[in-house]
Amino acid sequence: MLRNLLQLKLNFLFFLLTSLWLIGILWEVFSSYFNSAIILLPFLKYNFSLVCHTQSEKLFNIGQYHTLVCSRCFGIYSGVFIASFLSLFDLKLNIKSKLFILTSIPLILDVLLSSLNFYQYSKLIALFTGVLLGFIGYFYIIDSLNLLFNKKVVVKP
Repeated sequence: MLRNLLQLKLNFLFFLLTSLWLIGILWEVFSSYFNSAIILLPFLKYNFSLVCHTQSEKLFNIGQYHTLVCSRCFGIYSGVFIASFLSLFDLKLNIKSKLFILTSIPLILDVLLSSLNFYQYSKLIALFTGVLLGFIGYFYIIDSLNLLFNKKVVVKP
């Protein structure tokens, strides 16, 4: 019971943090509704540029506004957000390393093939491969952390 309560609190914390992260990514959209919020935009643009290349032609557009990270990063963070939301309802997926690697292959192939000009960069493909990796990656990391913290350490004299 106590372990379940602790897990629920951790799930809520992850959900809260990913929610705040996504709000930051979508700050330009929010600032169009709340004019005073625009003051934070340069600070957020700088900080998100530390985790993403933020090339303007690869930013995801929402109407006339765009995200503060590229479509692929927006997909990854959205996938993590969706997974963290579902984990609030006790959804657990036991993700093995093979599945995590398998779901990273579409993203890696998209990066390679579009970088080598086999096809033109697609924001939708980048978004989709990012969501897939972010969703599966969240559960893989959570499972790994649970294994790490639940591991019994036996000290022999």
